[in-house]
Amino acid sequence: MTIGDLASKSGVPASTIRYWERIGVLPVAARIGGQRRYSKEDIHRLAVLQLARACGFRLDEMLYLIHGFSPKIPASRRWQLLASKKRTELNLQIAQLKAMRRIVNRLSACKCVELSNCGQLAASVIRSSAR
Repeated sequence: MTIGDLASKSGVPASTIRYWERIGVLPVAARIGGQRRYSKEDIHRLAVLQLARACGFRLDEMLYLIHGFSPKIPASRRWQLLASKKRTELNLQIAQLKAMRRIVNRLSACKCVELSNCGQLAASVIRSSAR
């Protein structure tokens, strides 16, 4: 199948497929008459990468998932190791987002007329969010 067919069937833009090939996340496709040609297996590869992206994996983590393990390491173990690390990262992000939400909630109650009057509120919000 052509890159257009693969993009259509996988939901991944052709530009992303080309980029992922260029950086090594995907293997370089065989060419016939100068056109990239893909197999059904490539749809599954893209699905795995989309799953990783949906979990918040960065490109370097996706590269590690695909190429960072011995071929003897099963997929389940790869996911377990990467998911454990990602879970820690997500928990930190969630804590940061909750702190940001507390600040936004406090700021939504601001009654200041001028921004320059907000200094006291800002200082108290910053102190309370650091706790």
